[in-house]
Amino acid sequence: MSALPGHPSLAAVSAFLLDLHARSHDLGYREMQRSALEGFAKLVPFNSGVLAMGSLQDSVPLPHDVLIDRLDPSFMESWERIKHEDRIVIEAMRCASTTINCDVERWPLYEGLEAVKEHQRRMRIRHVLCTTQVHPGSNLYWVMVISRADEGRPFTEAERATKEVVAPHIVMASRRARLGQLRAASRLVDGHGQATALLNRSALILEAEPGLSDLLTRAWPAWSGPWMPRDLWDAIARESSLRLVRGPLVLRFNAVEEGLLLHVRESVAADSLTSREREIAKAYSLGDTFRQIAEKLEIAPNTVRRHLTNVYEKLGISSKVELDRMTRDVD
Repeated sequence: MSALPGHPSLAAVSAFLLDLHARSHDLGYREMQRSALEGFAKLVPFNSGVLAMGSLQDSVPLPHDVLIDRLDPSFMESWERIKHEDRIVIEAMRCASTTINCDVERWPLYEGLEAVKEHQRRMRIRHVLCTTQVHPGSNLYWVMVISRADEGRPFTEAERATKEVVAPHIVMASRRARLGQLRAASRLVDGHGQATALLNRSALILEAEPGLSDLLTRAWPAWSGPWMPRDLWDAIARESSLRLVRGPLVLRFNAVEEGLLLHVRESVAADSLTSREREIAKAYSLGDTFRQIAEKLEIAPNTVRRHLTNVYEKLGISSKVELDRMTRDVD
C-alpha cells in the first residue's frame, strides 16, 4: 500500500535505512552524502538541503565541512553574514536531536530579523526542517537541513518525525564512509574497544567516532574536545606517523590528505613489547624462521632468538599459537 502524501510509510523508511547503512561500507564520503540526500528526498520531498559538521568552540558552532545540495553557490558566503542571527541553528543546537519545523516568514523566533529572512528569500527557502546532533564529550556537532520553496507546501508533522528518526542514521553512515575510507587507506584494523578520528595539524578534531571520548578520558580524565589533549599538540604538529602508549591506551597517528587519522584502542599485553620485539614477534608468528628474520633485519640469528625469549617471558606464553593470538592486531 502506498503512503499518503506527507506521510512516509514505515516500509519505505526501513528500506531506506537498510540501503543507507549497506552503502556506507562501499561509497566514498561525498558520494555517500549525496546518495543519502537523494534517497531521503524520495521519502520527504525537498528542494534544497545542507549537511554540515563542525565543532563548538566556546559554545560557538564553527563548521569544518559543508555539503550544499541544490542551493545557490553563494549560500555559505551569504549565511556567514547572518549566522549570528540565524535562530533556527541556535534553537536546533539548544534542542539537539529534535527536528525543528518552521515557516521562515512566520516563525516567531525570526520576528524582526529581516536580514535573515532576506537571505532565505534569495536562496528560495520558505519551509525548513533542521536537525542537529551534538556530542558533549568531543564537542562536535552535525547538522542536516532540508527546505522547500513553495509557500503552499509546508512540511507535515509526519515528515518532521521521519526526519528526526532518519537524520542520525545519515550522520552515522556519512561518518562511517569518511573514516572507513581513511582507515582502509591507512590499513587500520577496526574492532571492539577502538575508535578513529580525523584531526588537523592544529590538533583540532574534525570528525570522530562516538567511542573516542570514552577512550580518551581513560588516559586524560578531565579532557573534553574539540582539541586533542594539550601534551600531544607538539607531536601532532611535527610528526607524519606516530605511535604512542599513554597508560591504558595506544594512539596511532597517520598522515592523510585531510590531516591526521587517529586510531585509539585499549592497550594489551603485547603493547609492552619494544618496536624491535613486536617486529620480530610478528614475523615469527607469520612463519618466518630465525634465519629469515635475521637476514631481513640484518642481525644475528641468536639475537632474534634472544628477543623472542624476552617476548615469551613478557607475554607469559609458551607457544607460537598464543604468540599469534596476542600480537595479531597490535600495530
